[in-house]
Formats: sequence, structure tokens, C-alpha cells
Amino acid sequence: MLNEEIKRIFRPSDGQTTLIITVGNTLRSDDGIGPYIAEGINKDLKDLILLNTGDKPENVIDQAMALHPGKTIIIDAADFRGKGGEIRLIPNDLIPQNSLSTHTFPLQVVAQLIEEDTGSKVYFIGIQPENVGLGEGLSPSVKEAGDSIIFFINSNYLME
Repeated sequence: MLNEEIKRIFRPSDGQTTLIITVGNTLRSDDGIGPYIAEGINKDLKDLILLNTGDKPENVIDQAMALHPGKTIIIDAADFRGKGGEIRLIPNDLIPQNSLSTHTFPLQVVAQLIEEDTGSKVYFIGIQPENVGLGEGLSPSVKEAGDSIIFFINSNYLME
């Protein structure tokens, strides 16, 4: 489910902190994939910091900048017309101006501010939702995608 390019992005970088920012609204079905992933990632992993923003990614900009991560990964549901549960690296210039989430602050601006202030390379990982209507719970394909990300991260970072 994770291609080699995405695995490379998720792997730890020698001695550098990886910041993962998850975005999403758990009350809008598959849009809750970001918070679901945040719940599953072990909080005691070395060189990894996790910020779950819910539907307010703009609230962590200052905190993200203060951390000076080596790389930053933003995870959110994204409609790129793929197959439900498909995981893609979205180039920065193609990050949606507004995502499927209820947040109104563009993720492209969040990424740009972090990158410019810290020098951190920012990656946007999008997961194709099947359903973003009101309701709780993830579609099986989207949950499987989230589980593959959780497993990969928890397996590749060392415990503190």
C-alpha cells in the first residue's frame, strides 16, 4: 500500500527530528483519517514529534516552527480522484487551497510558513477518501491505508 517514495519520506532521517502534522475532522467520516493515524502512532518514538491539529492546522504553525524539524510531513484526506484509500505524495504546488476538512486556513500556506521559517522540507501525504459526509468512522479502504502508515512509522522509529 505504501510505495517506495512514501516509505522513504516516512523513514527517520539521521539525527534529525521528523514532525508529523495530522489534519482532519472525525465527524466527517474519512476526513478523520489524520486524527486516526495520530491516535495509532506510538508517542514515545525517538526523533519523531506528532501534532494532531484536528480541523485547525493553523493553530500549530508557531509550535512547528519552534521545533525546527529536519522534515515535516502533513497527512490529510485529499480528493485527487484516486481509488479509495490510495496514498499519494502531493507536490507542494498542488496542495489543495482548501482540503476536504472543515478548516479554512490553506494547508499550502501552513507548509510554506514552516518551510520558510525552519528550512524543513515539507511533504504533503494525501489519502483518497471514499466518504466525507457527516458521520463517524472510516471506510475500510481508508482505515487500511491509515493502518499501513501507522505500522510503518511505529516499526521504523526507535523507542526513546
